[in-house]
Amino acid sequence: MFRFLHWYLLFLIPIFIYLFLKKRRSKSIGFSSIALLKEAGLKKTIKHKFGRYLILAGVILLVVALARPQSGKELSNIKKEGIDIVVALDVSGSMKSIDFDPNRLSVAKDTISKFVEGREGDRISLVIFSGTAYTKIPLTLDHNILKETLARTSTEDVNRDGTAIGMGISVGINRLKKSNAKSKVIILVTDGENNAGKVNPKTATQLAKDMGIKIYTVGVGSDITKIPVGKDFFGQIRYQTYRGGLDEKLLKQIATDTQGEYFRAKDPNALKEIFDRIDQLEKTKFDVNNYFEYRELAFGFIKWGLLLLLVGVFLEKYLFVKIP
Repeated sequence: MFRFLHWYLLFLIPIFIYLFLKKRRSKSIGFSSIALLKEAGLKKTIKHKFGRYLILAGVILLVVALARPQSGKELSNIKKEGIDIVVALDVSGSMKSIDFDPNRLSVAKDTISKFVEGREGDRISLVIFSGTAYTKIPLTLDHNILKETLARTSTEDVNRDGTAIGMGISVGINRLKKSNAKSKVIILVTDGENNAGKVNPKTATQLAKDMGIKIYTVGVGSDITKIPVGKDFFGQIRYQTYRGGLDEKLLKQIATDTQGEYFRAKDPNALKEIFDRIDQLEKTKFDVNNYFEYRELAFGFIKWGLLLLLVGVFLEKYLFVKIP
């Protein structure tokens, strides 16, 4: 963007041009030497006037400089109000169920990773739980590290089997208790019921409620599935039919008590849609202020204006001799 800060001074330019054209011509004729007197005529008159034109051009450039020419570009000052999010992921043995291709845990990890990619400016933590729970990654803005860690996560990471939902929530709360973010969220992903751990889910839920932490609960998997349980004599994987023990009543209550929401994902597409829905519900706030940053251009006009002015005066006063 280009502008003149004192644009009204530009009206002086036509005034100077008018005065220049109306100025009475001198009755004397300018020559660079007496020897050239015989060449007096139109050509010499033009040469003599050349100095005056340079003076006029110099004055015009100085007027332009006084008008403060500036070039600018639009900039934005963006303030982000990030959200602190803990993803509490169930890594119990049942998450190896093959009703999701290739299994529940792999699909959940891939879906969570894509969710993380869209949360620029938010701090995200990863908590995993099975028979107990622990923090895999604390709250961080380094989403690449989080995704790399998530990709390496397996059902072997917790050496105690079971599903400790209460522990998963309580560890998530510990990650958020020192958070200064206005919005604090736990996304709990599980396919089971609480059957392990030292913390009752209702106790953990009440603590989250008191701390203003919202919990979204996601129930994963179909009602009946198969779980790999080893290999047979020929090296083929053996499967065992498993009837899901998802405690939807508990998950709904956790979400309701903390002003969150419960979702059920019976297939990979449903799980993706759920995380898209959560992404829309928990949006990072932006405060955008647009402003212009200007760069002064007057120096160039001053430099060339003075140069033309000095050359014009020199030609007018010293180079030519005037014969009355």
